[in-house]
Amino acid sequence: MKHSKPFSLELTDRVLRVTAFGVWTLVDAREYVRQMRLLVQPVINNDWACILDARLWKMSPAEVFSLLRDNTLWCYQRNLMYAVTLLPDDKMLQWQFIKTTEMEKPEGFVSRLAEDDLAAYALLRAAGYMN
Repeated sequence: MKHSKPFSLELTDRVLRVTAFGVWTLVDAREYVRQMRLLVQPVINNDWACILDARLWKMSPAEVFSLLRDNTLWCYQRNLMYAVTLLPDDKMLQWQFIKTTEMEKPEGFVSRLAEDDLAAYALLRAAGYMN
């Protein structure tokens, strides 16, 4: 399945779902940050959550990770308080993800891993972010 861009974004209730595909260039990462920040504007004044589905994501250049780290910090500063991640099987990609999100987190921030969509949505419903 070919995607027109290497990510999809969807906001439901107070949950942003990010699905990442393939290799990201710096241009892709900048566009992701731009679109994501616009999309979450309605929820950033309250606690919100995200699902990051990185199961189809591939290794990306280092400069992409610098931008994604900055964006993660931006999200923390705007009330991102719960994250559920679906990681790829690739150990190197898991390490890259950990490095991208390795920073001081807001007090009360919750991070969970899920095996699949069903588990991810169950965690968010239980935490009160979705109906």
